[in-house]
Amino acid sequence: MKINDNIFQAIQACWTGKASPEQIELIRDWLDTSQENQDLFERLSKTHYQLAHIQTWKRIDSLQGKEKLNSRLKKQKKSFHWKYLVSGVAAACLILFAVTKFIPHEPVPEKTILDLAQVKSGSPKATLIFDNGKKIQLNADDTFEIKIKNTIVKDGENTGLKYELSDSLSTRETDETVEYNTLVVSRGGEYILTLSDGTKVWLNSETELKYPVRFTGNTREVSVKGEAYFEVKRDTLHPFIVHTPYSDTKVLGTSFNVSAYEDETITAITLVSGKVEVYYQHEKCILKPGWQAVAKNKSGTLETREVDVADYVSWKDGMFEFNDMPLEQLVSQLSRWYDVDFFFANSKIRNFKFTGAIKRSNTLLFMLEFIEKTSNVYFKVNGNVIQIYEK
Repeated sequence: MKINDNIFQAIQACWTGKASPEQIELIRDWLDTSQENQDLFERLSKTHYQLAHIQTWKRIDSLQGKEKLNSRLKKQKKSFHWKYLVSGVAAACLILFAVTKFIPHEPVPEKTILDLAQVKSGSPKATLIFDNGKKIQLNADDTFEIKIKNTIVKDGENTGLKYELSDSLSTRETDETVEYNTLVVSRGGEYILTLSDGTKVWLNSETELKYPVRFTGNTREVSVKGEAYFEVKRDTLHPFIVHTPYSDTKVLGTSFNVSAYEDETITAITLVSGKVEVYYQHEKCILKPGWQAVAKNKSGTLETREVDVADYVSWKDGMFEFNDMPLEQLVSQLSRWYDVDFFFANSKIRNFKFTGAIKRSNTLLFMLEFIEKTSNVYFKVNGNVIQIYEK
């Protein structure tokens, strides 16, 4: 999750009792923007006031000192209410909490510092939402099989979710009411889905895909928010169309990646094989393999560029591959995969470039140590937030 530098500085000023009326108003406006901002504000502020109760928290200098600090913190067992630690201007922050119903009353957990060694990589897990609103939690270990009209839906061990037409259905009926399912993959998850036409879809962390139980009519259409890799079953009579909040991609049979996170400023379609047509507002482009279409959501422009496709699709094969990638883009991927929050000490290091390849199955601690050893940045752990500094 990203946060504007001015907002974060205002929040930090609020924590130290030095926030100006303008900064408090800035935070209030930011909170009003979305529930997601409110949740993040609560989590960060609660973490700060918990740490204010721990005399050793200022000594969190690097990943190397983490283990020693963790062992000391585990010995602290006294409960307290963090709302009593605030005074002066910082109390204005609590007013914001009260307005948004944020003041917690439960005791602080014994473990208040993020233990990087215990933060595992993401894993196959998702939520399947049926047309009637019913939900089923999916993971790599459980299996189930149900039938929706003439379509069999099953989830097998390590095979993902699969839709299959029954033997009795050999034609595309157009008069039947279409039922839609939605597959939601949260932060720290991924999942594989096979649609009723045989198209295979890999869903990355924090992604939502809406699709019909079976395709009818003249087209095959799905909608995605987040990131997904498609291997489309070829069918020249029924084009496959992927809708995102900002663009549409039309194909016949091909492999491509769509990245359309709502908190990102661009939507990127990367073609691996075949041919796709990308539509964005009033513009259109045709991609060939190895090329990427970039729709800039704010400026309303559509651009194409040649890229190393591995940088954009290796995630589906269990790898992170970075080729001169801006650090901001890199940690955005880590944030979703490991379900942690990162913040930059200054804007300059957001554009630092990083090159490397590493398995997604590694722990977060291993990943951060790898980045520290091969780049000009280091990390500090403040509660459940990881801050990034220039060496």
